[in-house]
Amino acid sequence: MHLDASDFAAMDEAQRVAVLETMVVGLIADDKVTPAEVRRFDEIVLGLPWGVERDVLGAMISGARDRLLALKTPAAIQDYVMKLATRLPSPALREKVVFTMATLMFSDGELVQTEKNVLGLFVVAFGITSDRAAVIKEALRLGPTGVDKKPEPEATSN
Repeated sequence: MHLDASDFAAMDEAQRVAVLETMVVGLIADDKVTPAEVRRFDEIVLGLPWGVERDVLGAMISGARDRLLALKTPAAIQDYVMKLATRLPSPALREKVVFTMATLMFSDGELVQTEKNVLGLFVVAFGITSDRAAVIKEALRLGPTGVDKKPEPEATSN
């Protein structure tokens, strides 16, 4: 379920941007970006082999965030997600992207209803079957070790 170098080697620029934009959606879906989500975003997204320098990637992330925040209506959001789906033609890649997005969303230990709705929209738009969605959900729950994941408690500052 994890994106790797072979996935990126097979992608063109538009596909890489679509993946990045999906990751940004995962970060901002609930309008509440926690420190745990930012750490996980940096760990996952900055660790992927994008093929660009880190400052370029930073600019790409900012641009993606700005494009997403400009979407104001449900119809505009749905249209945007459908266009992302057309830029990612491989069903296996789509599954990996949704899994990675869900991993980002769950990094604070919960999936709120807004995040569930966003995931549902992506599952439908990306043509992911209910069987494959169940596999993604189980992979998210178990993590790479096959053992139930327990979210780390959020550090609080006084």
